[in-house]
Amino acid sequence: MDTLLKNQFFKLKDYQIMLIGWALILTVVCLNCTVHSLLIAKERVDISSSIIWSLQKFGVWLVMTPALCNAFNYPRFTSQFNKYSLVGLYAIGFALAVNTTLDIIVEKISWQESLFYQWHHHVIAYITIVLVWHLKHTFFERNIEQVTEATTIADTANDELLYEPTMLILDDTHIKLVDILFVKAAGNYIEVVTDEKTHLLRGTMKELETLLPPEQFFRCHRSYFVNITHAQTVINERSGHGQILLTTAQQVPVSKGKRKDAHSLISH
Repeated sequence: MDTLLKNQFFKLKDYQIMLIGWALILTVVCLNCTVHSLLIAKERVDISSSIIWSLQKFGVWLVMTPALCNAFNYPRFTSQFNKYSLVGLYAIGFALAVNTTLDIIVEKISWQESLFYQWHHHVIAYITIVLVWHLKHTFFERNIEQVTEATTIADTANDELLYEPTMLILDDTHIKLVDILFVKAAGNYIEVVTDEKTHLLRGTMKELETLLPPEQFFRCHRSYFVNITHAQTVINERSGHGQILLTTAQQVPVSKGKRKDAHSLISH
């Protein structure tokens, strides 16, 4: 679960991570105002005023965060320092202009006083955004690469496990699947018939069901598997049974219950 959460966190976009951070910061600021009202000012707690005050002081950064992330990703900068400096100049200037205007209108204080008390807050806010963005693009993305590499290795391993076999390996005998015409049960043994010879191996039909690919081998009878690639046609019998005629002119019995499936699998 922890790994899954980390992977989901790594996949978040820059501005999504920072917006989550700003939401947490604004929550802490509101809690701080609440504690101040209760313990220091001994006043009635006004949650709405705390939220409004928090947004008045830091809401501008909440709004600017997506634009800042896009600016940081913009490739046409000669160096990281030039990028951070130029973007910071515009961002801090805009934040100061907005907050100073709000202080003059809402708090009824002079612009000089507002700038004096506010400028360092905005510088710290911008530096924090730069640090978070830089951290995400170094440490976090390195983790993403590691997760992606691990996923690729796992997918490769799964592909190997899902890879269709080309050999029947049974009783220390290796037989190419393409060479098998049909397989017949013989007590505790099975007869694997190929063009060249018949192999008598210790095994069961149930065991063969897990070893033979179903898209190539059809269990046409309780005691027979037939290689569909060597099947030519199905011959019906009056009893309801049938015979599968192979390209080698050999015939393999088909039970009543399997005859319909045999017709659908084997073209005439």
